[in-house]
Amino acid sequence: MVRWIFLLRYPDGVPLEEGERWYLGTHTQEAKRMHGLCLYRTWQAEEAPVAPPWTTVQRLNKWVRLTELGFHSWEAWREGAVERMPLWTPAPYGPVGIEVETIFIGDKPQYDLLREVPRIP
Repeated sequence: MVRWIFLLRYPDGVPLEEGERWYLGTHTQEAKRMHGLCLYRTWQAEEAPVAPPWTTVQRLNKWVRLTELGFHSWEAWREGAVERMPLWTPAPYGPVGIEVETIFIGDKPQYDLLREVPRIP
């Protein structure tokens, strides 16, 4: 399985409630129509009260939501997210509904670091 992870926030000046109303009420409902989509979950981000030395609380808390989409294969992802991507209803507050950073991960972790030590060649 290919898992597509999004960290997202709403543009500056957009109240959280307004962004959530469009994202959860409109955008996510349209995304359910993506061809080949077999997993679709979202979480509201937890606010970090402190940060480790290498970053700041502001950087950790800039994201308001995490969303995960899953496809059985890269071919299914390409068909649903590239070749047959649904048309999206724009956000009522502007042309950019969400700002995101995204990453892909597989369904099985390479290592369970609490149970094993990676073998490094």
